[in-house]
Amino acid sequence: MREPRPVVAAACGLAAALLLGACAPIGRQASDGGAVAPQANARNAAQSTVDTPWGPLGPADRDLIVRVRQAGLWEIPVGREAERRAARAATRRNLGEIARQHARLDQLDRAVAARLNVPLPNQPTPDQQSWMSEITGKSGNDYDRTAVARLRMAHGQIYPAIAAVRGSTRNTLVRNFSEQCETFVRTHMRLLEGTGFVTGDMLPDPPEATGAPPPGDPGHSHGPAPAATTLVGGG
Repeated sequence: MREPRPVVAAACGLAAALLLGACAPIGRQASDGGAVAPQANARNAAQSTVDTPWGPLGPADRDLIVRVRQAGLWEIPVGREAERRAARAATRRNLGEIARQHARLDQLDRAVAARLNVPLPNQPTPDQQSWMSEITGKSGNDYDRTAVARLRMAHGQIYPAIAAVRGSTRNTLVRNFSEQCETFVRTHMRLLEGTGFVTGDMLPDPPEATGAPPPGDPGHSHGPAPAATTLVGGG
C-alpha cells in the first residue's frame, strides 16, 4: 500500500493496511510483538501456497489478513481520539463509528488468522505511528482535516486489494472474509466523506485504463442514449 498523502502535499510514498497502513512481512514475531525480518528461505516460504481445509491459501490471502490487522492497529486509536477531540460533530460521530467498526473487523481478522495459522503484527508500523503523531499534533479544523485525509487515503488504497483477493482467492474462508472487509471499508469511506472534509488530494491515484475512449464534450450530446438492455433468465 502506498502511504497516504499528507494534507498539504501531493502523493508520498497500498498498505498497509485496508487502508490501510503498511504491511508487516510474514514471519515469526519477536517477544515485543514486532515482526522479525524473514531470512531468504522464509521469504521464499512467504510466496508459497499451502493447503488448508478451506482450500489453497496463497500469499495474497495471507497479505490481506495481515494488512487488515495492521490497519486496525492505528485506525482504531485515531478514531477513538477523534471522537473526543475533533472540532466538528460529524467528524466526532463518524470517526468514532469507524473505530467501533474496526474493532469488530479486528476480531473477525484475528479469528481468521488463528484458523489459518497466519502470524499477525501487534503494533503500528513506524509510518503509522508518524501519522498518529501528526494527527494528534493538530487542533481545530486542521485536526479534523488531517485525520480524515490520512484515513480516507488508506481506505481508498486497500479497497482494490480487497476486491483483487475476493476475485481470485481459492480459499473459501478468505473469500468470505474479503466480502466482510469490503463491506466495512466501503462503509468507512462513506463515513469519512460524510464529514465534509474529503477533497480530491485525499484520494489515491486512479487506476490506469488503457482501453478507455477519448473524452467527449460533456456539454454536447452525440445522439440518443442507447436503449437499456434487458437481461433474460437472470444472467
